[in-house]
Amino acid sequence: MYIFCCVFLSVLASIGVVLAGIEFIRAYRAKRTEYICVCFDEALLDSENKPDMLIICRSDAEQEEIIKRICDGESRKVYIKKF
Repeated sequence: MYIFCCVFLSVLASIGVVLAGIEFIRAYRAKRTEYICVCFDEALLDSENKPDMLIICRSDAEQEEIIKRICDGESRKVYIKKF
């Protein structure tokens, strides 16, 4: 019974290490991801308030297509900040 408990705790510990590694990799990739911030009020670009839209783009072509689609159907002025 003692050996079973040690093996069980070892399995749980190894699962925890793997999950922590996956979380670190996800956080690292999220920092490298480019995204654009789309606002309809210029004051929202530099303030701590949340923007109207936050879009994650994988490529420049995808980013340009998304910006074009947003701006085409909108009568308000669109402010875009790229990160």
